[in-house]
Amino acid sequence: MHHGDQRHWSTDSDPSGPSDAIGADSALASWTARLALDFNLDPQEPRLKTRLNHQHLGPLRIQKALYPEGASPCHAIIVHPPGGIAGGDRLEVLIKSQRGSHGLVTTPSAAKWYGANASLEASQLIDIDLQGAFEWLPQETIVFNRARVRSDLDIRVGEHGAMLGWDHLIFGRHASGESFAEGHFRQSLKIQIDEQLIWHDRLALVGDDALFASPIGLRGHYTCATLWAILPASQTFDEATVQSLREHSAQFAWTLLHPRLLVGRLLAEPRELKFLLQEAWAQLRPVVLGLPAVAPRLWAT
Repeated sequence: MHHGDQRHWSTDSDPSGPSDAIGADSALASWTARLALDFNLDPQEPRLKTRLNHQHLGPLRIQKALYPEGASPCHAIIVHPPGGIAGGDRLEVLIKSQRGSHGLVTTPSAAKWYGANASLEASQLIDIDLQGAFEWLPQETIVFNRARVRSDLDIRVGEHGAMLGWDHLIFGRHASGESFAEGHFRQSLKIQIDEQLIWHDRLALVGDDALFASPIGLRGHYTCATLWAILPASQTFDEATVQSLREHSAQFAWTLLHPRLLVGRLLAEPRELKFLLQEAWAQLRPVVLGLPAVAPRLWAT
């Protein structure tokens, strides 16, 4: 595993521009990487185009921003050139969505938490501040054997904020005969609406945890996912919408936690889980964001 040795901030308001060259360093080096994204309306654009300004520190950056749906939303692709996170690494992604803007973030491949440097804990913070519309749709996260991980996802939503997001976890590389037998994974997911904490979900697993087999845990699965949908303050989820989801995405356990917040939990095999997540997202997008489901191009590759 090689890490880029860029340590400076760079500002780029043209997301299609070239990236700095990335050097190589020791496979055992620990790195801090930070990416700040600001989705906002371009004041020079009469079509209310969403513009993306971004800054990066270290090997975490925007590969490209695309506009497959017109002026908005802006589809942004986050890449981590080293390809994975080892013990001691620290990643931060700080996202702001300004009122009237619409950003969508995905990744080109799975995030990988390696077992290298297993004596050290690796960490990730995803901090999302929403006044506009936003979609957080990364590819799956694979937790390798011996990895020690802390992952925090903090979401704050204002009056005009709306969101679709998911978290998709795979423990171990079972296709290669590797299970998650050692290590730990600790996750916190918080959603605040109008400065009030509505949901704080915690997940704590250790290698060969009894919860993997428990009927009140993962029930024999090694993959799980959470999907959440947040409406702007002018709207609330009605019973017909929730009932429709329970019928058409019946594999999810759907819970209405707040008039603006709906959460679905899912256990399935990896390929089926990804398909079911995308299907539920396609059903919710017109409801939450008023748009048809236009999938990011990367999902077809």
